[in-house]
Amino acid sequence: MLVKKVQPETCQVPATNHSPNSKLPVIVYRDALINKTPEGAQEAVETSAWINGGHWKIQKDSLAGTSHYHSITHEAYTVLHGNATYLLGRSPLDNEIDENGNPVGVVFKASEGDVFVLPAGVSHFVTDTEDGYEILGFYSLSEHNSHEQPYDMHYGRRSVEDTEAMRKDIEKVSVPMVDPIYGERGPMQEIWRG
Repeated sequence: MLVKKVQPETCQVPATNHSPNSKLPVIVYRDALINKTPEGAQEAVETSAWINGGHWKIQKDSLAGTSHYHSITHEAYTVLHGNATYLLGRSPLDNEIDENGNPVGVVFKASEGDVFVLPAGVSHFVTDTEDGYEILGFYSLSEHNSHEQPYDMHYGRRSVEDTEAMRKDIEKVSVPMVDPIYGERGPMQEIWRG
């Protein structure tokens, strides 16, 4: 057995003026990964529909990234070591607080053994890490990408009108045929197609 059978958690990330985000929720499988090595994570992921996108070790003192999203693919992460805090769904051009005084974006915590899936369009970046955060990332294959060009990069700096047009294009990215870790009968399809 490569993964534990766990109930998924979901997290909705509302659209903003400059971050398309998605009607589909983020899906999280807490502590599902059994073998927390790069080889173990690679074995656990259904690579017929999800291709390896990279291996990152993100240290607290090297946090220099910026919020970004992908418009042509969904993205899955396997957490090999440590913990991290992400800010999901807020572009650098969005206000930190909305007109009702609520924070814009969703704070999300990932821990060792977690597997989580970000729908296309959900902006994300790491704001804090602990204990040598290490992840392996995967991109879903769809009619919009390929092995040669598995992802694109957008930084949430488009106009409100361009972001709305991008949102409509992102909604056309198909739901993967297989859940990244539970295959054809995994819960992702039911959650995202339901």
